[in-house]
Amino acid sequence: MKKLCLMFAVVLTVLLAACGEMSQQDVVDKLTSNLEDAKSYYATGVMEVDNNGQVYQYNVEVAYQKPENYKVTLKNETTNNEQIILKNDEGVFVLTPALNKQFKFQSDWPLSSSQVYLYQSLMTDILNDAEVKFESGEENYTFEAKANYHGNRDLVSQKITFDKKSLTPAEVYVVDSEGEPRISMKFSSFNFDEKLADGYFDCQQTMEYSQETMGEGVINVLDDELYPAYLPEGTTLVNKQAIDIEEGQRIIMTFSGDQDFTMIQEPVTYNDSVGVESVAGQPVMINGTIGALSENSITWVEGGVECFLVSETLDTEQLVSVAASVSNLAEK
Repeated sequence: MKKLCLMFAVVLTVLLAACGEMSQQDVVDKLTSNLEDAKSYYATGVMEVDNNGQVYQYNVEVAYQKPENYKVTLKNETTNNEQIILKNDEGVFVLTPALNKQFKFQSDWPLSSSQVYLYQSLMTDILNDAEVKFESGEENYTFEAKANYHGNRDLVSQKITFDKKSLTPAEVYVVDSEGEPRISMKFSSFNFDEKLADGYFDCQQTMEYSQETMGEGVINVLDDELYPAYLPEGTTLVNKQAIDIEEGQRIIMTFSGDQDFTMIQEPVTYNDSVGVESVAGQPVMINGTIGALSENSITWVEGGVECFLVSETLDTEQLVSVAASVSNLAEK
């Protein structure tokens, strides 16, 4: 009888262990193998970006196809601004269909920095953090890892949640050095081995399809003047000039002090020519829109206003910090 009870206890222990929780390494291994085995994936969700209390919301569509084809569509429903970042065999492109604009980057995107909507980027950040934290909940696995946002070191960490059953991304929250949430991504769907149409990652086909579905030149332009909420210490606005142009006004702001820079803003315009403009720099996220960052300048669109920031004294991290703080705040 004692032997029978002992055998039963051993069997029960084995069964319980088999049904137990996966360890952190087990989960990481499974997430990694799922990605390695996948021929493609397609995901949708909503991303929110908090800029000094002003929240921007974007509908996001993400597609990936082996070996290195990516397409991310970001649409701001408020301004009707849609941007697409696309990587194929020809390079990395940023498309703004409503303005008929295409930019080509010599870039290693998406490996250059964290991306809340890309499975590869999330896994890279988890694997690269030797001090990553792990928690197993009832329905989710959550990792807390360091964030790596190119040019924006204030975004320091992120919580990445995966659904326990499907092992697909569910939510991502990025916080700043004060622990305040700045970026969130909530996935509404995520499917591996999604069948993607021929030409899905072709620039011209992507541009034409987007223009057919949303229309051309329909970005809503903000009426308010834009101004940076963050200025480097010892730097102030010393001059502002407004020049009348066909589309409205071009506003040139000159900031001087310990670190000088100039900011130019004007309404975006539709590009009549059909061509691709080469950009020397990296695509970078500015409040949910995709800008172009070089060694001494950054260009992006904020609410239908094209902004250009240039400086011989600010480094790239400071350029991004100033640009990310720009909004239609009252001048300070």
